Amino acid sequence: MLISLLSVASAESFCPSRPAETKEQTDIFYQFVRKFYINKDVKTAFADHFGHTYIEHNPNAGSGWTESSITGLADFVASANFSILHAGFYNNTGYVHFREDVAGAPPTAVVDILKFEGTCVVEHWDVAQARPENPSNPRAMW
Repeated sequence: MLISLLSVASAESFCPSRPAETKEQTDIFYQFVRKFYINKDVKTAFADHFGHTYIEHNPNAGSGWTESSITGLADFVASANFSILHAGFYNNTGYVHFREDVAGAPPTAVVDILKFEGTCVVEHWDVAQARPENPSNPRAMW
């Protein structure tokens, strides 16, 4: 399985990690954003940007990645619509704040946080909040 995933990696593969200055890390982060959220090329985004042993902080997902875990994520991403609201990179950490729309579910505000060591993502956190049916706050979440 590892061989087939490695064949997905593009010429822009950044893992295994190598030292990188902040500007290069920022550029690499935005390349990931383009691949994952805009192009929805989950397999290439992970093969190029995530170490196989990255630490996952979402309690519903395991750390590291395999071909089967990425295939499941790719299927979900293909069915979702992402609208990026904010993205930034500071101090080896990038974040993406976006609206996630999936058929049959309320719109959800999501923030993904990615920690880099050198050129490679080594940790991921996420926070998600679905829009309530009857919010008491009249302001939109977006």
